[in-house]
Amino acid sequence: MSDSDRGVVVVGDTTIDLYPTDGGPIAPGGGFEWHVGGTATNAARWAAALGCGVDLVTNVGTDVLGTAAARHLASGPVDTDRVARIDGPSPLTLYTGGAGEEAWNAWVAGSCYGFTPPDDAASFVAPYDWILLEGVTLPSAVNRTAVRHLAAAATKRDARVAFDLNGRPNQWSGPEEYRDALREVLPHCELLFAGTDDLAVAGVEPTPAGLLELLPADHSATAFVTDGGEATRALRIEDGSVTERVTVAPPSATVATPAGAGDAFAGAVLAARHGGVSDLRRLATIGNAAGAAAVETVGAFDADAEGMNRSF
Repeated sequence: MSDSDRGVVVVGDTTIDLYPTDGGPIAPGGGFEWHVGGTATNAARWAAALGCGVDLVTNVGTDVLGTAAARHLASGPVDTDRVARIDGPSPLTLYTGGAGEEAWNAWVAGSCYGFTPPDDAASFVAPYDWILLEGVTLPSAVNRTAVRHLAAAATKRDARVAFDLNGRPNQWSGPEEYRDALREVLPHCELLFAGTDDLAVAGVEPTPAGLLELLPADHSATAFVTDGGEATRALRIEDGSVTERVTVAPPSATVATPAGAGDAFAGAVLAARHGGVSDLRRLATIGNAAGAAAVETVGAFDADAEGMNRSF
């Protein structure tokens, strides 16, 4: 099987995301709309929207919302044969931010949050050219061992690993614990996505230099450091040294919610990279366009909307 025949798999979480109706306040008698979200699910749908064949590995619950979520995912562009139905409640997240803010309450404990590890990591990764792993499932209480095993198995089977740091401060006792977990996975990763907030959770400078502190001294990778609506910094790292660096400003956008922008960026760049794009500026531009489109809507972005270029 050639690399061009091998697919892409995104591994991580699915959540049921609740938003106040019409952006109104959270108050007695107020309404909510719900969307199928989660970092992995969002990224997978973006990669698929840009023409990439994508398998999704995640859990959904057997409750009413989980059943509806599974049905919704199955009708979309992502292959859901590896989505596991778990006898338990679905993880819920409630958007509490105002315009341009990202703030959430989450009900995850006791739910089916995360993914079901494959029985044999090596056999699992064999059909894939790329595997995208999500940092939100890295804590020990979720899927730390499985994430580490998948990253290592992919390296051995010549599958390439992409990783989105997605550092959430409430998931870690402190920066040291988070850094230790990252350093188990990052040596296997060829494509990296880090927000400045992720790097702050790791206790390093929220810059490309801070990201380099987390990597092995001889590491090689393509990395993107994003900072909301600020310019994206893209790096080519070879044997521990930055050999190319570009800065690309995102397009202007009318922000409905900033939720999902990083997921959109990662999914779009992954699709482009799998499609053969390697130019740093072009990759950052593609990611920025997806992120800008994502923030202009509440919930999942319409993949058929105008303005997204599927041609790489």
